[in-house]
Amino acid sequence: MQSQNHTFQTKYDVIIVGSGLVGATYARIISEQKPYVKILMIDAGPKVSDKIGQHIKNISDPKVAETAQILSQGQKKTPYPMISVAERAAAVHRGDLTPDILARAGTHLVTDNLEDLGVNEMPAISMSTNVGGMGIHWTCACPRPGKGEQISFISENEMDKAFTEAEKILHVSQKTFPLSNEGKAILTILNKTLGENHSANRHAQPMPLACKTDEHGNKYWTASDLILGDTLKNPNFELRSETICRKLIKKQSSISGVQIEHLPSGNIETIEANIVIVVADALRTPQLLWASEIRPKAMGHYLNEHPFVFTFVELKEDLVNEIRRMENAVSANVMYDPKIRTEPTVGVFWVPFDAPNHPFHGQIMHMDLSPMKTTTEVSPKHIVGLGWGCLKESNFDDRIVFSETEKDYFGMPKMNFKFHYTDNDRATIEAAKVFQSNVVNLFGKEIKDGEQTLMPAGTSLHYEGSTRMGAENDGESVCDTYSQVWGFDNLFVGGNGVIPIPTASNPTLTSIALAVRSCEKVVQKL
Repeated sequence: MQSQNHTFQTKYDVIIVGSGLVGATYARIISEQKPYVKILMIDAGPKVSDKIGQHIKNISDPKVAETAQILSQGQKKTPYPMISVAERAAAVHRGDLTPDILARAGTHLVTDNLEDLGVNEMPAISMSTNVGGMGIHWTCACPRPGKGEQISFISENEMDKAFTEAEKILHVSQKTFPLSNEGKAILTILNKTLGENHSANRHAQPMPLACKTDEHGNKYWTASDLILGDTLKNPNFELRSETICRKLIKKQSSISGVQIEHLPSGNIETIEANIVIVVADALRTPQLLWASEIRPKAMGHYLNEHPFVFTFVELKEDLVNEIRRMENAVSANVMYDPKIRTEPTVGVFWVPFDAPNHPFHGQIMHMDLSPMKTTTEVSPKHIVGLGWGCLKESNFDDRIVFSETEKDYFGMPKMNFKFHYTDNDRATIEAAKVFQSNVVNLFGKEIKDGEQTLMPAGTSLHYEGSTRMGAENDGESVCDTYSQVWGFDNLFVGGNGVIPIPTASNPTLTSIALAVRSCEKVVQKL
């Protein structure tokens, strides 16, 4: 309960700033291993549904889901227009970069002022403000990074152990969508393009997804509620919503506590802590450190996000006929039945990053509802969306610029962004387009207005490097390999911002794995 009238002090063993997937992972592991430890988790956003931090896709009532999305959108209090990924890509292709095009339901642009968008070099950079964070809106894609995406200064065995635990925590499975005959045909084409010169188990395959599926095929998508589990029943765990952390209080080489504000009441508290873990996303984690005058040289710098190229295709008529022949064949294969579909996606497929053979990340969506009007009479269930990501060079000058004087909607230092593609980046993007085009040619042809489009910087929501880890305190990193901030004996950071190298794959699994590893050190300190 928040006090309306006075400031008071309390003390916790652990304070976790941020309630997203990574924050929930820290809370769960600490609570399981040290159930007597008092944990306070805070989030600036509201609780948006009956269950704490549940995924929007688990809400069956569309109106309730829409309300939850609006509550996540900060100062944006109205729903975004219903725009498909394909329509968004087409608008970008035309140069139509308005806030309604750049942002998506459940998120809000860091900068939604059109004048500011003109100087912001990551115009689509966005975040969610709600209990559960971006984890209640994410795609749940959890591919393991491939050769060329791995952290060199952590042993492969250590990371493999952490990845295995992360997959368990997230309920990762490649069987979320039954593999239909259409899916088999799609995978055949993808593997034909990929060829056989790939590492072990890096062939085209169903995307690993964070989702629990019961014996009837009902899906429950992973978010903070599923990760926290029994932690929510622990009397020593407390979660406060609509509560923003204004400042970390420094005392020599330690953080003695935090200053927080309950936003609805304006009540400000100072709370003591033995350990503080900041997992407020890759943007607001460095923002909080900066506001607290904790400013390592690398903090906010080396901001990275992989370029992403989208296109949409109609399958060739002869391939469609072959699929229909397979559908009509008497077999035990899973058959597509449009009468029982409750969502537009039939399957999600993955062409793994695997340098040098395939130094890209391919994510393929097979949809039974056309995302836009097609140019032929092909059945709308034979529309395939192709997204190809590639590495972007890591540069010190790609960074978050914090204002000394201006504040954002939440009263924290205003952020702007410097971000550019080098000549090498542009060459890599073109190479990704060429590979993607080879896939398109085997599938069929691109949909009109769905041609290859390089999405605006910020679109992927996969922001990395802003609080990057390093093997030594040489000024090029913010934290050590266990996510402990250099120079502080009780301050940890987590989330995608900790990832120290460019990646093209979805980063969440890596962030959870690094949190699992970080918890070893946190628990030791407790």
